[in-house]
Amino acid sequence: MRPLAILLAAALGGLAGCQTTAPALRREIRTTLRTYHQALNNRSFDQLEPLLADEIHVEGMTDELSRAGLKSGMQWPESRIRELQILRISGSSGAADVALYVRGGVMMLRIGFDDRGRIRSIDEAPLWKPSSAIVKAPFHAPFTESNGLMFVKGSVNGRAGYLLLDTGSSDLLLNSKYFSRDRSETGMLGMMSTVHGLSAHPARAFVQELKWGGLAAREIRGQLHEFSQMEKPEISPLLGAIGFEQLRNSTVSVDWRARTVGVSVSGTEAGPTSPRAVIPFSYFLHTPVLYATIGQTTFPMLLDTGAQVNLLPKSDGLDTHFQRLKGLTKISDGEKTGEAASPIGIVDEMRVGGILFRDMPFAIFDVPYLKGNGILGSPLFQDRRVKIDFPKKTVSIW
Repeated sequence: MRPLAILLAAALGGLAGCQTTAPALRREIRTTLRTYHQALNNRSFDQLEPLLADEIHVEGMTDELSRAGLKSGMQWPESRIRELQILRISGSSGAADVALYVRGGVMMLRIGFDDRGRIRSIDEAPLWKPSSAIVKAPFHAPFTESNGLMFVKGSVNGRAGYLLLDTGSSDLLLNSKYFSRDRSETGMLGMMSTVHGLSAHPARAFVQELKWGGLAAREIRGQLHEFSQMEKPEISPLLGAIGFEQLRNSTVSVDWRARTVGVSVSGTEAGPTSPRAVIPFSYFLHTPVLYATIGQTTFPMLLDTGAQVNLLPKSDGLDTHFQRLKGLTKISDGEKTGEAASPIGIVDEMRVGGILFRDMPFAIFDVPYLKGNGILGSPLFQDRRVKIDFPKKTVSIW
């Protein structure tokens, strides 16, 4: 957190040249924000819910996920909000920039409203551009396989150890065994997704420096998470997980047979051979979506390097292509309490981007709030060399 005086100077500077909306709508927005302030301090979703528009998006998440996140407590501040100040109300966008003054600092939000003065979007509006990871030059680094997942050697704040390569995580995760909560944190609690649904995120920790190969990030925050079910002697100390936020400006190439991961700036890496397929993708939240065809049914699938097994939300439409195995498998988010049981089996044939994959393992489990998407995880990367170009939104498969 920067000094409060700097934050106030920058915030008050945003008042210049403000636009106005119709007086009646301005009054509605002000009334909504007063109640919003009270709801946050009371940590009351019942008080917050009537303020929401028919469709609400928090930090770009879907309506369903936004509502569930708000209900789980993702918007509750770490400390009481002393004052909510409206810095600007824009007539062209129907949005208000607000400052929330809390103990030790200030939080900036941009809140959008519908024509009835109800909240339709909530986004953080930092006064300066957040730090991001930088890849100065392409690099290849080895990884250690443990329980079918990739762990790379890196360091956090000078402590050397292992990091899970997890594109399914939106941001950096830190092992609560080795890192402590940042007591100066003034942001919203946030949330975490588990196999059982959503819960308020416990805490964040400040990272002075993260290093892995040629990738480096300074002055960022990581979300504390328990990795007790994942840490093993061969990957100890397990510091946490590198997520999408650290990789979003790069390409990530996985060669499982060589046990290496390549990272480069988008478009700069040239391989010795051409891929068999280059597949464009769209994003669901921060995760690439590909389409897998099994028999006569096509499933939207999230591509996730941090998923130990492939998942399908249901077995309908698989016909004879799914051979169920005896017993159940455990689906876990790494914590002691974060487990669920699901059927598991083998899909004899699956096509992705025209490429045929044979005898792929799948668990049948509908992850809460993924809107019926399945997951393509570690087994796909073990079967083929795969490169994800996040900025260009393409996946190359060899």
